[in-house]
Amino acid sequence: MKFFIKFCKVLFIILFSVFILFSFIPYFFSVETKELAINKNPFINSHFITVDKTKFHYRVWAPKNKATRKVLLIHGFSGSTFSYRKNIDTLVSEGVLVVAIDLPAFGFSDKSDTANYGIENTFNAINKITSFYDTACADKFIVVGHSMGAAVAGVYASNFPEKVKSVILIDGAPFQNPGGGWLAKILFGYPPLKRWANVVCKHNFANPIKFDELLSSAYGERADTSAVNGYLYPFCYKNSGSAIFKMVTADNNFVFNKDGFKNIPLLVIWGKNDNWLPISLRDNFIKKFPEAKTYVVANTGHCPMETKATEVNKVLVEFIFK
Repeated sequence: MKFFIKFCKVLFIILFSVFILFSFIPYFFSVETKELAINKNPFINSHFITVDKTKFHYRVWAPKNKATRKVLLIHGFSGSTFSYRKNIDTLVSEGVLVVAIDLPAFGFSDKSDTANYGIENTFNAINKITSFYDTACADKFIVVGHSMGAAVAGVYASNFPEKVKSVILIDGAPFQNPGGGWLAKILFGYPPLKRWANVVCKHNFANPIKFDELLSSAYGERADTSAVNGYLYPFCYKNSGSAIFKMVTADNNFVFNKDGFKNIPLLVIWGKNDNWLPISLRDNFIKKFPEAKTYVVANTGHCPMETKATEVNKVLVEFIFK
C-alpha cells in the first residue's frame, strides 16, 4: 500500500511537471506573423462584411452583360477563394455572376479570438452577402461546395431551400459536424494550447515544403509552385492555427434537413482516386438521393476542379444551364 501511494505521488509530480512544461514551452517560440489587414483588399475584387463582430472576406466576378445565373462558391478545409481560380473565368464567360466566400479561420476572413465561428453566423453572413445581388439576376443562387465546403453548402441549402436554385457538391457531402462538445471547448480554449496551435502552424505547417506535400497528396499529383503559394499565403497571418481550433469547436445549431433538400436539383462531382474522402462516401450519400446527377472525374484526387479544371468546367456549365 505504501509503495502504491508513493508511486501515485511520483506519477502526479511527473504529470504535473509535464503539464507545467507544456503550458510554458510554447511561449518561448516566436509566433510573429502578419496582421490580417482587413481594411486593405487582398484582391482587386475583394469585399468585407462584418456579421456579429466577425469579418467575412468575399470576392465577386460579374459578367460584362447582365448575369443569367448566380453561383456561390464555398471552399474546403485549408482552402479559400483561391481554390476556385481555374473555374471562375469559364463561368463568367458564360454569363454567370460568381461570388466566392472565405469561411472564418481561412483565407482572409476573421481569425481573431473574439470572432464567432459558429455555422449560424456563417449562414447569416451568406444570406446577407447573397442579398446584395438579388437584382443582379432573377434566379436564385446555385451553391457550390468542395470537401468541408460541401457540408456547409448542403446544410445551408437544406435549411434555406427558398434561397437556393440548385447545389453542386465536389468531393464532399453534407456530413454533420456537431461541434467539439464541452470538453473540446475547454481543451482548445486553454491559452497555451492555442499558443501551441500557432507555434505549430508557423514553424511546421505554414511552409512551402509542408504545403507541397499536403497539396500533392490532395491532388493525386505534384502541386505546382503557384498552387502551393496560393494556399500557403493566408496561413502566414496571425492566429491561423488557433482560429482553426475555434472553428472546429464552434457551436453548430443547424443539422442537415433531408426534407428541405429533396426538391433541390443536385450534382455530385467526385475524383475517382480521392484518397482523402474516398468515393464510397459519395455512394453512401447518393443512395439517399437517387435522383441526384453524378459525375466521376477519372485519374484525379480530392480537388478535381483544380487538377481537371477543363473537364469539370464543362460539367458545371452543363448543369448550371440545363
